[in-house]
Amino acid sequence: MKITMRKIGGSVGFIFPRELEPEVGQQFTVVKIGDALCLTPAKGDLFANTSDWVGFRESLLPEDKVWDEAED
Repeated sequence: MKITMRKIGGSVGFIFPRELEPEVGQQFTVVKIGDALCLTPAKGDLFANTSDWVGFRESLLPEDKVWDEAED
């Protein structure tokens, strides 16, 4: 699928084709690798909600605890 960069106000951007089912307000992280632009959905702060992590350490297998107990 080809798209064309366009001038949008004082910026440059492109319009997502409907076939991609874009959502208004969806945010992306953009990384330039060589001459390619790679878009991935933006993610929130993984550690923002501490209640999501309750019991996490207790759920680790002994072999997975090595990284958690390592000194800085």
